[in-house]
Amino acid sequence: MNEIEDFIVTEPYMPTEGEKKAIAELEAKGIAPQNWHSKKKDVVSFKKNMREDMYEKQNKLCAYCRIHVPLACVPMHREHIVYKDAHPQWMFLPQNLCIACSVCNSYKGTKEVLVNERIEEYPKDGRGFKIIHPMYDRYSDHIELVGGILYRGKTPKGCFTIDTCHLYRVDLAKERVDLRIKEYKGEIISGIINLLSKSEEYVDDNMKFIQYVCDIVKKYKQKNVNEDNK
Repeated sequence: MNEIEDFIVTEPYMPTEGEKKAIAELEAKGIAPQNWHSKKKDVVSFKKNMREDMYEKQNKLCAYCRIHVPLACVPMHREHIVYKDAHPQWMFLPQNLCIACSVCNSYKGTKEVLVNERIEEYPKDGRGFKIIHPMYDRYSDHIELVGGILYRGKTPKGCFTIDTCHLYRVDLAKERVDLRIKEYKGEIISGIINLLSKSEEYVDDNMKFIQYVCDIVKKYKQKNVNEDNK
C-alpha cells in the first residue's frame, strides 16, 4: 500500500458562516433525516463544498476501498460514516462526512458502525468505531493489501470494514490488477500469477478472478510479442 492510499484526513470540511447558520436553523427546528435533502441554498452549498473538499483531502480515493473515482462521476457519494437516519443529530457534522464509491456505500448501507450505538456524543477517536474512520484510523494498521491487490483484515476493525463494504468483491480485485500492471508496466505479472494460489480466500468469485488474470497475462504476453516483431 502506498502513501497516497494510506491517508488520514487531518481536518474535516470547514463550513462557511452561511452554511453554519443554515444548518443551525434546521437543528433548532429539530433535525430529521429529510433535512439532508433541504433545498436551502447554503445547505446545497454545504454538501457540494464538502464533497469537493473531502475528495482532495482523501487523495481522490474512496474512504473504504481506497480506489480512485473521478469527481465528475455519480459513483463518488457523500458518505455518512454513522448512518444519518439512525443518528440524525450528526447528519451535518463534518467529522461524520467523507466520500465513498457507490459500491462500498451501497454495501455499507444502514449498518451500525458505532461500538456503542447509544452514545450521545460523537466519538473523539477511532476506538468508538467498528469500521475504519478516514479521520481517525491509519488504513494499513487494519487492512493489508496482499500483493497490492487482495484485502486482508489485520484487526477486527479491518475485518469488519472488509465484510461491511464487501472488499472481497471480484470486480475490486480485477481493478487492482489493472492498477498494478499500469503502475509497474507489466513487471508485476509474475507476482499477480502467484496470487492465484491465495485468491480463493480473498475474493467472492475466485474462478472469475482467475480467468481475468489469465486473460490479462495473455494480452500482456501478446503485446510483448508484437513489440518484439516490430
